[in-house]
Amino acid sequence: MENNLNQEIIEHLMHPRNYGPLENPTGIGVGHSEKSGEFVIFYLLTEDRTIRSVGYATNGCHDTVVLGSMFTEMIKGESLEYADKAAEKLQAKVALGPVKQQACAQMVLTAFKAAQIHETNRLKGSKEELHAIEIDMECEVEE
Repeated sequence: MENNLNQEIIEHLMHPRNYGPLENPTGIGVGHSEKSGEFVIFYLLTEDRTIRSVGYATNGCHDTVVLGSMFTEMIKGESLEYADKAAEKLQAKVALGPVKQQACAQMVLTAFKAAQIHETNRLKGSKEELHAIEIDMECEVEE
């Protein structure tokens, strides 16, 4: 089983899914660490509370790329409610792992949350280009 997991991680690292911006997203969010300068930009395209397309970009580490790829694959085509529950489960699962992975997951999931906030703000008439939230962790931690 662990060998399969390693193969899946390697596959997401070598060929990240959903990497890059979307054309005409309904929400754009950024999770960033001011201290380290690392960030994740998350792009959402929803219709009737369903995620039609999703993308992300990062200047973070390999763990951030893998987590972004895996998470976007989990939620693409799903409802926003499902995606919120998947984010909670991923956060809980990663909380059992190394601090570095916790920080990377926090950056990805915070960017997702920020994209949802941006989408809501736009529906209310906001002209903001994106919504950014600073995280309280950074990927480059010493263990």
